[in-house]
Amino acid sequence: MEPTSNEVVQLPRRPTETAREHVVILHEKLAKRKSDRYILNLALAYHHLGYKVTVITTQYNKGESLEDLEYSEKIDVKFSAWWIPRTIFGMLRGCMSNLKAAWMAFRISFNPPKRKPALVVLDINLIALGILHLFTSYKLFYVALLEPLREDPELCEHSLYYPSLLEAKWIKLADTIIAESDGFAEIFKQSFPALVQEPVVLYPSVDIGLWNKPAIRIQRIIPDLLENTTVFLTVGKFKRSANFKLALDAFEILLQLIDDRDATKRFQLVIAGNCKTLDEKLYYNQLVAATKDRMCASQVTILKQLPTVHEKTLIMESAVMIHPSRSDVHGDFILKSMSLGKPIVAVGKSIASKLLQNKISGIITEPDPNAIAQVLRKLMSSSHLLPFMGQIANESFQKNFSFNNFCERLRILSGKYSTESINRSRKTI
Repeated sequence: MEPTSNEVVQLPRRPTETAREHVVILHEKLAKRKSDRYILNLALAYHHLGYKVTVITTQYNKGESLEDLEYSEKIDVKFSAWWIPRTIFGMLRGCMSNLKAAWMAFRISFNPPKRKPALVVLDINLIALGILHLFTSYKLFYVALLEPLREDPELCEHSLYYPSLLEAKWIKLADTIIAESDGFAEIFKQSFPALVQEPVVLYPSVDIGLWNKPAIRIQRIIPDLLENTTVFLTVGKFKRSANFKLALDAFEILLQLIDDRDATKRFQLVIAGNCKTLDEKLYYNQLVAATKDRMCASQVTILKQLPTVHEKTLIMESAVMIHPSRSDVHGDFILKSMSLGKPIVAVGKSIASKLLQNKISGIITEPDPNAIAQVLRKLMSSSHLLPFMGQIANESFQKNFSFNNFCERLRILSGKYSTESINRSRKTI
């Protein structure tokens, strides 16, 4: 089944009385992290809605930033607190971060841009929220990225951030709190139990930037893959919580359940991710070593590099997506699979149960290899079920998680009401 187009269409926008309203985003360092991508996602959405957008950051190297999102001509990037060091002889990192946040907040309070912002979006230290609330009347949106927890290899929805007493007080000053997934929203609520305000969950848009570029031939990624191969794909970080072993066990059982050797010999399990840290490289080596001892070793491919175009190609060429992790707090793989109209098999009590709202758009099963193998067997025995599930998944994505939906929810959240029409063309991001 060919997935529907992800082209961004023009959203109905309320007009402005005079010039575009100004949104300022305070972000400590603009680089290539997932958190930086989310901040730029917000910035592009505000630009699409007709706002003037300025990102104020402490560090920005254009050559090392997320140029695939094509934001350079749409968003102004300005420096602040760049002169404050990250550490002093490797120490006081937290103090320096607090100082940067305070300086950025004081600057926008007492030396604001010529066009004063109607809204300030920030994800820096909460001291900035306290300063802005005290000295300005700006509407304040706080993005709960929980940066100190993001690199934790054991990160899950039960992880906790331990705020100071002042942070627990300052967070109450935000007009709106935004979380990038249900997983991060749950972590945030558990970390700030006294906070009455519920975080607003806005999943990042996966249908922008390089994702809209054409795919390539899958043989460029896996050279020895035959043309008529049926691919089962699972994507994630190379760490224990990704639970790749569960997908491997289920695939091995699937080969035994189907009594058709001609069919099963064309099956291929692809496990893909990016190896960056030492722990990820160690887990990758352990997974490769464990796979070599299995009867199905020749039908398993493990990829340790996954550029965006490769990931899109693998999803498009795969028959079924397997999401075995119960600790994934992002859900990117599921969202990308839905955007391309692919059926998904995922374990219960995970972020999949939040994303696959329509039971037909994906199958939730027990985290047991036999249960997953039985589901895969039933899917492979029906020539109509796979495209039908893929179509429902794509429709669910377009309705709930597309860039257009992201912009519309942000427009409603920001309360942008205006009276004069904005007549300017919109190019696909």
